[in-house]
Amino acid sequence: MQQVDYFRMVDAVDNPATIQYAYAPSIIFQDNVYHVFFCSGGNISPAWDYIRYTKSEDGGQTWSVPVDMLHATAYGGMDLSACDPSVVYFQGFYYMYYGSAVTNATNVYQTVVQIARSTAIDGPYLTYTQRGTWEDTPTDPQVIIQPLVTRTEQPSGYGAGQPSAVVVNGKIRLWYSDDSLMPGASGDWGSYRLYLLESSDPVTWTPDKNRVTNIYGEDSPDVKYEPNTQMYIATWIQNMFTNGASLVRASSTDGLTFGKTQVLIYGIPDGSFPPFSNNVGDTSDSSGNLIPSAAQRIIGFGKPLSQNAIDAGHWDMDGFFENQLPQDGL
Repeated sequence: MQQVDYFRMVDAVDNPATIQYAYAPSIIFQDNVYHVFFCSGGNISPAWDYIRYTKSEDGGQTWSVPVDMLHATAYGGMDLSACDPSVVYFQGFYYMYYGSAVTNATNVYQTVVQIARSTAIDGPYLTYTQRGTWEDTPTDPQVIIQPLVTRTEQPSGYGAGQPSAVVVNGKIRLWYSDDSLMPGASGDWGSYRLYLLESSDPVTWTPDKNRVTNIYGEDSPDVKYEPNTQMYIATWIQNMFTNGASLVRASSTDGLTFGKTQVLIYGIPDGSFPPFSNNVGDTSDSSGNLIPSAAQRIIGFGKPLSQNAIDAGHWDMDGFFENQLPQDGL
């Protein structure tokens, strides 16, 4: 069996009132500090999720107590969530792209993408509003990416979210998932498509169904850039939320067409990847460039504390150093 030494980054299960679950990390290594933003729950009704932040200043050995970084307000049935963050530095600000949700009709919701920014990596982050301002927890955040199709009845599907941003050649490249063309098709993830957009303005995006990648039927790929090879590297968990979860990766020269999927860690019984794991994040610098040293790259992901906690939605966040993989290739 393939053996990997996993370690705990966020203890969520033992803190049900404040964290409850932890997954979808955005991991930035800067000035020898790991800065990690992640999706979490807790004491947040009527909103669904908060984005929280933890850091390690000793090479990943210990992690700070998570703090709230971005809240959803759920005001007027909109801005229902703050989840799946992706943080990138661009033109003087750290921009946080994240998934929220809106109400389209009674009990009909879709995920959308919103944005916040800060002058410091550890915040505070101010949310972009419909009035063109940046404010702390406003009741009118601006949706910057809508689903390709707005659904007002069931099945509404997921919508558009799970953003992943990098800066290349002076522009932001943003990947995100959208299932709105055929929600509910082919099981939980079958209708998911991964799209790529590019913009020189952090708040201006134009969804385009023709900007679809060849990664489909997968949940929450995390895309980084490798400057030396000029390749885009997508990492995700195949068969996530199942007993056969495995960690995989694919690369691309243009960010649209990815090559053959490589299994990094097999699930049980052939490998050690934990069952029912989900929502992975790889380590980059603040521009979204993969850290050159595999010995410094942490891959983090959501993991149930025990098989008894799976249906309760209680996810700790674990990680490992990528130099343990038998073939790094980067």
